[in-house]
Amino acid sequence: MMIYKIKAGYKKQGKMIYFSQLDISRILGRALARAGLPFYITQGYKPRIKMSFGPALKLGRKGESEVIFYFRAPLSSGQLLKALTPHLPEGLILFDLQIISG
Repeated sequence: MMIYKIKAGYKKQGKMIYFSQLDISRILGRALARAGLPFYITQGYKPRIKMSFGPALKLGRKGESEVIFYFRAPLSSGQLLKALTPHLPEGLILFDLQIISG
């Protein structure tokens, strides 16, 4: 099975600064599921949506970091941004999406 990767920068600001890295991971996973995107699910005992994160952002401070999303089917960066944005809370912003493989 071919895996397609898209790297995205994300910002947390406003009330989102009080959310931890684990919370951000859960929020992005739920947004992918709600958007109906063909995300890749890990294999193993406890399957979950596969994502890879850059350095964690400090709690209580705004900042920027990166996340890599894994998909089972090819998507354009525009499709991903258009599908995910309505499902993200205020203060969590995706930007600078780049297709890594696929």
